[in-house]
Amino acid sequence: MKLQTSTLFYTFLFILSAGLCQVHAQDLPAKFGKVDDEALKMRVYEQDTSAAAVVLSDYGYSYFTYSKGFKVVFERHTRIKILKKSGYDAANISVPYYQRNSKKETVYSIKGYTYNQEDGKVTKDKLESKAIFDEQTNENWFAKKFTMPNVKEGSVIEYSYTITSDFLYNLREWEFQSTIPVAYSEYNARIPEYFYYKQEQQGYLRFDESTNTKSRDRFTITWSSEVTPGMGGGRTPGGSSQVEATSDVYRWVIRNAPALRPEKYITTLRDYQAKIDFELQTVKYPNELPQVMTGNWEDVTKDLLIADRFGAQLNRKGFFKAEIAAITAKHTEPEQQMIAIHNLVKRSVKWNNKYGIYTTGTLRKAFDNKTGSAAEVNLMLTAMLQDAGLEAGPVLVSTREHGRVPQGSPMLNKFNYVIAHVKLGDKEYLLDATDPLLPAGMLPVRCLNGQGRLIKKDDQRWVTLKPTGKLTKYFNGELTINPNGGLTGKVTESSTGYDALSLRRTILEDGQDKYGEKISKEIGNYKVEKPEFQNVEDLNQALNINYNLSASGNGQPVDVIYLNPMLGKGETENPFKLEERLYPVDIAVPIDYTYVAKFVIPDGYEVEESPKGAIISLPEDGGKFMYIVQREGNVLQIMSKINMLKPVYFAPEYPYLKEFYSQIVAKHAEQIVLKKVSSN
Repeated sequence: MKLQTSTLFYTFLFILSAGLCQVHAQDLPAKFGKVDDEALKMRVYEQDTSAAAVVLSDYGYSYFTYSKGFKVVFERHTRIKILKKSGYDAANISVPYYQRNSKKETVYSIKGYTYNQEDGKVTKDKLESKAIFDEQTNENWFAKKFTMPNVKEGSVIEYSYTITSDFLYNLREWEFQSTIPVAYSEYNARIPEYFYYKQEQQGYLRFDESTNTKSRDRFTITWSSEVTPGMGGGRTPGGSSQVEATSDVYRWVIRNAPALRPEKYITTLRDYQAKIDFELQTVKYPNELPQVMTGNWEDVTKDLLIADRFGAQLNRKGFFKAEIAAITAKHTEPEQQMIAIHNLVKRSVKWNNKYGIYTTGTLRKAFDNKTGSAAEVNLMLTAMLQDAGLEAGPVLVSTREHGRVPQGSPMLNKFNYVIAHVKLGDKEYLLDATDPLLPAGMLPVRCLNGQGRLIKKDDQRWVTLKPTGKLTKYFNGELTINPNGGLTGKVTESSTGYDALSLRRTILEDGQDKYGEKISKEIGNYKVEKPEFQNVEDLNQALNINYNLSASGNGQPVDVIYLNPMLGKGETENPFKLEERLYPVDIAVPIDYTYVAKFVIPDGYEVEESPKGAIISLPEDGGKFMYIVQREGNVLQIMSKINMLKPVYFAPEYPYLKEFYSQIVAKHAEQIVLKKVSSN
């Protein structure tokens, strides 16, 4: 949002008052340039003895200045203890900053030291300016990067920097947690009464301290002279005036924040990180009406639909008219037209792995070059669907790695992807043409992240980004156990849904021979021969793999045969290792894994021991594990079935989920024991 200048030609000169200086000079958690012996002598962080590094203190402060317009100044001072070699990465620092058109952020006053204790003396290595370099990450984002010098096990590093920003809309956010433990984190913000920011707190940690006090600041307001032309005009003299304004002074502290460590089945750790963010809601300068800075979705939708790199592209359809005419002539049913257009885009344009909600060029250029970004591919898909007369519109998405989208005020920077929405009667479909292996109506896992925003003039709303299928695997084996402990038989593995999507990609990328070798490695002590693949490229059919399976045994009959009936396909490790988990378990799609194996017992042997059947259920119909053992004559059948019925399990369900998998792992480890029958 653009801040409007005063109609009275006010120029605000922000003068730091005594009150501001006092806040800025308050006792800090660490004084730059001085490290105490305790920090240097630390060998283990008591709160987390496994930590390779720990943030001893992290202090941030945001305040406002005025120089040809208001600016936000952000200061940071960070001190880190390196405990192990595996913690050296904490000495690699990146400071992101943003530039757009004439507005910019400037990073300056970068200082840093590395402290070591050698022979009882403290050495101090300075970060040299020549070790600091700039890197451009995309069109608008840059980073100052540096590595602290002479880092060793036991080092203490500290650095500080200042950022001045022209962008007032988003006050600098503050992250209280990191991938290493944080012993002390403090953020201060001093905000003049002219600006009202909505604060958004995130994470599972509570503030140890949170205060909001008021302070009076002095401002000098100057205005330039103004010439009014025409009859009755003249010059209005310039001048200046001293005013006092109230500022909100905020302080937040969190102590002993645990490290954010990756666990299986999560979107991004940033979704659960303890942090505070700000969004500018209103601006009210003296003698002016308030300016509402936060838009609404109706206005944002209207702007997007006429934006040259978004909605305007949907109106430029001439270059594919012939292709759409051919499809609509061949297919009369809307659903068949949708599928055909989806296939056309997948064949015609390859995704270049670039994200974003805006096109970088025209859709015509992407079509001619046969490659484009996610926005270009799926806006083209939307345009073609509309040209066929189907009710279609684009949907803004934030991918799983990009993080959740707050549904309050519209913030387009929270989105990084576009898909297509189609409504056919009372049915709705979400389409993505970036992956040639995706059937129509199935989203890639990266897009299964909460809700997306449908951008249509007469139908703007949130749509749920849910999976339309499961991750379905089916194993069927018919095997004969030999007296020497060997085994021979045939196996069919069948996959549909998201499992088939993943397998098809692997098989097509690696080749069928290489994938056959991969099956052998997964199964372990068994030999896989003559693998046959069915429906690898037919996306509407189950993907089947048939092969012969064998194990050589001992070469001669044995008295006792031991066999794990899961044949290397069982769960061998619990993916949930934490004692407690604060954030949800997000598996993205429901799981349906069925394993059936029939074993023919050799003549002269009896079953001395076999696994017992079991049925284990998660609370609230969250899932079920069934293990069934049946015997008919000399045939022993084992069936294992794992059903995870929900895509997301919340933190209170974690203990049940962990125990659920513990019992599956234990059951899958059980063996069949066959004993040779005595001839007497």
